[in-house]
Amino acid sequence: MQLNRRNFLFGSAAAMTLAGCATGKVGLRQLKPGEKRRVAMIGYGIQMRSALIPQFAGVNDQCTKLRDGVEIVAVCDCDRVRREAGAKQVDEIYGTPGKCRAVADFRDVIEDPSIDMVCIGAPDHWHAYMSVEAMKHGKDVYCEKPLTFSVDEARKVIAAQKKYGRVFQTGSMQRSWREFRDAVSLVRGGLVGDVMFVDANYGRGGQKLGGPSHPVRFWDDPKNAAAEGAPNPDVDWKMWLGPARMRPYSDQLAPRGVNNFYPMFWRFDDDIGSGYNGDWGAHHLDIAQWGLDCDDSGPVKVIPSDEPYSADLYHGGRRQFGMKMVFRKPYGDVELYHGPFGVWGTVFYGTNGIVAVNRGKIAVWVGTGLVTPTPEIRAALQNMTFMPDKCVVASVGVDYGTDAMAKKDDNLSGALDKIEKDFADVVKKAGLYVSRNQVVNFCECVESRERTISPAEVGGRSCTLCLLCNMSYQYDTGFDWDPVGMTFANGTGKGISLKREGDCNGWEVRV
Repeated sequence: MQLNRRNFLFGSAAAMTLAGCATGKVGLRQLKPGEKRRVAMIGYGIQMRSALIPQFAGVNDQCTKLRDGVEIVAVCDCDRVRREAGAKQVDEIYGTPGKCRAVADFRDVIEDPSIDMVCIGAPDHWHAYMSVEAMKHGKDVYCEKPLTFSVDEARKVIAAQKKYGRVFQTGSMQRSWREFRDAVSLVRGGLVGDVMFVDANYGRGGQKLGGPSHPVRFWDDPKNAAAEGAPNPDVDWKMWLGPARMRPYSDQLAPRGVNNFYPMFWRFDDDIGSGYNGDWGAHHLDIAQWGLDCDDSGPVKVIPSDEPYSADLYHGGRRQFGMKMVFRKPYGDVELYHGPFGVWGTVFYGTNGIVAVNRGKIAVWVGTGLVTPTPEIRAALQNMTFMPDKCVVASVGVDYGTDAMAKKDDNLSGALDKIEKDFADVVKKAGLYVSRNQVVNFCECVESRERTISPAEVGGRSCTLCLLCNMSYQYDTGFDWDPVGMTFANGTGKGISLKREGDCNGWEVRV
């Protein structure tokens, strides 16, 4: 049975308690004997269905630090078919038919005092509003990456976590993967010297989906407008759009029913996402930031791409890769370059070697001296023909694909075992936070009230890198950046807004 929002908010004694919760820091809810921590899942897309619900449902079997356990009690989506399918999936996992609630309005779960946590898997343009409102109402939050749609929203989510004292986890799951932690440990531990260059590779330079987002368009193919825009009575379209500008319904933005693909149309829409910058960039730029030990800062300069302008109609004339960011370190400036997809997701070039990593793959070169990444060097790294005598460990025998969730051989584990044995002192010196799983880490921190591996500040600053990339392509420009204030510096950035323009249809984020 769904809650009636008006009766719940204004007709219950709990509403007065809830109102007080929204203005100060709130601890854990006192549980009844045998009761578990209650979590609501918001946004039933393929990521929620295939990854987040199974992980949250299985967390009790993996967490040794959970005193009471975790239970999914609601699935929320503004599409009726989706929310009902989500509730059914949860009931089937638990073997409890009809128990999980299917909720239409996310405010019903955010404002429910019996729910302890929310997991947000809605499209990017909703992340900040839902996260901040949930924290206001005493909820701990797991939010998918990229954390926000704008830099202004990133600042607000960071401020909200500090103000309301909630446990927060950004879904930057690569921070909980062994290959990325080992790669960053080698970099932070000094194995390859001072890092001077970094590559972050994502997007397809000459194809339909490059790095940046696209100008707003209503239909994927105008010839199919009638079919793509046919009425869908199952979705509350106004709610789906939320703070985004009004436009006709499109099943390319909100696929009908329960889809089995990642809907990239909305992710590449200027008004809703930030292209591959906010998709894969949110992963590989996050690892770059982690490796540079810049989780509490960021770049000082953005340099525009000098690659050719795209002739693809979808791209709006924008360049698709090649922009750079400059990070200031005590030993000098570090240049980060955005390149297209390849074998390696993130590559660190140090004064004495190179560390390259991707899902299911890692390679380390030591004793190379400083190598300036040219197109020829990058090609040699991709082909594994670069200085084979200096390569001390590699795991690239099998193409694991973009997700690399299924282990296909022992190449990776063997390489990581070698790294952790041969360079144990380097890994120890780095002293990185060890998380076995992003969801497990979140749930354990909810109980302990400790900092997660990717709290709001980390997720907000990684997201900011994605947004700076996108702005550089969108406006075809560079600018100076203040990483402390998270704003433009030295009078640059004129004509570029760091927040969503307009009134957000009443959904403006307010801390």
